[in-house]
Amino acid sequence: MVFLKSLLAGVAAVMIVAIALPFAMRVYLWIRRPANTGTDLGSVGWDPISLTKPATPFVVIGIFLVGFVWEFFRATRK
Repeated sequence: MVFLKSLLAGVAAVMIVAIALPFAMRVYLWIRRPANTGTDLGSVGWDPISLTKPATPFVVIGIFLVGFVWEFFRATRK
């Protein structure tokens, strides 16, 4: 049962980050937006296609492992 709860905690961690990340990026980009200087030089923003980079699965696995290990150690200490 501890293993199942830990798996669910890992999946929940991935889901929470997947939902929170786009909102966090929007807030960050809104805060970091340049002031209107009057010259239109174009804009550089965050490209969602960057999520298809090879490092993305490693990040997801890392988030899962953090959630899994956290819940596993928490549940085995009781």
